[in-house]
Amino acid sequence: MSTTSEHFTQAAERFDRSPTSQQLSAMAEKIWPLLALDPKQHWLDFGAGTGVLSVPLAQHVAQVTALDTSAAMLERLAAKQVANITILNQDIFSGLDQHYDGIISSMALHHVAETQRLLHCMRQALVSGGQLALIDLYAEDGSFHGDNDAKGVKHLGFEPDVLMQQAEQVGFHQLKLQHIFSIEKRTGQSYPLFLLLGTAR
Repeated sequence: MSTTSEHFTQAAERFDRSPTSQQLSAMAEKIWPLLALDPKQHWLDFGAGTGVLSVPLAQHVAQVTALDTSAAMLERLAAKQVANITILNQDIFSGLDQHYDGIISSMALHHVAETQRLLHCMRQALVSGGQLALIDLYAEDGSFHGDNDAKGVKHLGFEPDVLMQQAEQVGFHQLKLQHIFSIEKRTGQSYPLFLLLGTAR
C-alpha cells in the first residue's frame, strides 16, 4: 500500500489535468468577489498543491506564499514561474516566520487530523483583521476520494456548525459559511463544497 506522500508525488504530474482540479479552477472566479483583496496584500495559500488558487490569486495581490508538504506538487507550481508566488515546502505546524493579510485553502482541511489546532495556527499567522477563506467538503459518505487512507483523508467532510464553532474558539469572528460550488464525479455523484469566511480578531 502506498503512503500518503507517495500518493501526492504520483498525483502531481497529472493533477492539473484531473477533472476535479479543472472544476476547482473554474470555482476560483466565484471566490474573489467575496474577499476584500487589494494589490498591497500578502496571502498564504495553505495546501497550495500545484497552484489552483495561488496562480489566480497572485493576479489580485502583491504576494502569495504557497505552502504545501508535497515537494512534487510545489515543483509543478514553481514551473509555472509566477513572479509573486513564493514556494514554502513545510508543515504549517513547524511554525511560520511572518504574518499574512489573508489565508486561503481549498480541499486541504480534510487532510489534517487536528482541525482546531490548524485553525489556531492560521489565526496566529494572520494580522489582526486578516481574512480567512476555507473551501472544503460538507460531510460526505467517504466516496469522494475512495481510498481514503492512502490519500491521507482525515475527515469525511465537515459539519458547518462544528467548524464555525472551532473557528470562533480560536479567535475568528464575522464567520459566514455558504455553499460555493459542487464537484461532479464521473460516477454521477455530486459533492457540495462550502466556503467559510472569517476575520481574525
